[in-house]
Amino acid sequence: IHLSCDLCVIGGGISGMFAAIAAAREGLQDILIHARPMLGGNASSEIRMWVCGARGSGNRETGILAEIMLENLRRNTTKNIYVWQMVLNEFVEREKNITLLLNCTCNDAEVEQGEFADGRTVRIKSITGYQMTTQTFIDVEAALYADCSGDSILAPLTGAEFRIGREC
Repeated sequence: IHLSCDLCVIGGGISGMFAAIAAAREGLQDILIHARPMLGGNASSEIRMWVCGARGSGNRETGILAEIMLENLRRNTTKNIYVWQMVLNEFVEREKNITLLLNCTCNDAEVEQGEFADGRTVRIKSITGYQMTTQTFIDVEAALYADCSGDSILAPLTGAEFRIGREC
């Protein structure tokens, strides 16, 4: 399968979800690829780390996170993790500009050499994902890519510089 879009977001944790939602609301056609069967990453019903944010000292969450937290507060008075999961999923699914690919791992990337914006000489041409539930390889070509995987999968796949471990 070959798909194309404006923005391909790899990783459906909180940061990937928010990147895809924000871009979709601005009119970009997004493909959100997530390796797991449910969205949210560490905040999912699988891992169960609640999003706590910048609490204390009068700080308050805003933006997309505030929208999700308010919806969860309205629907989930007992703080049931499965209701939270439904809220997360629904926020992505209601955006008509997002194509969601769950159970899809990014396992290859094609780069091209040339003269590109901002003095760059290399850019990502496409990525390949494998969706386990359909046993299908999916090639995605996008104008922009956002690696929100938590593991920076695109760096080693594209030959970009990266570090492993703790920085001093």
